[in-house]
Amino acid sequence: MNCIQLSQQAGLIANTFSKLDLAKLVVALKGSGESLQNAVEVIDTVDARQGYTLDQAWDEVRTGESRAMAVNDD
Repeated sequence: MNCIQLSQQAGLIANTFSKLDLAKLVVALKGSGESLQNAVEVIDTVDARQGYTLDQAWDEVRTGESRAMAVNDD
């Protein structure tokens, strides 16, 4: 993705989410050591499921991680 595409994507994200939602995303990334990949998955989850909150999306992404780790452990 080039710089122009990243800028456009950032604009779409900023228009889709409230400032509070974006702040929660930043805090989750910084405070609890979440990865950027997790954040992208959360944004994709919210985008794909109408009415989902950031909290619900984080839970789903984390649950998916837990399942993937459990499968890898077997």
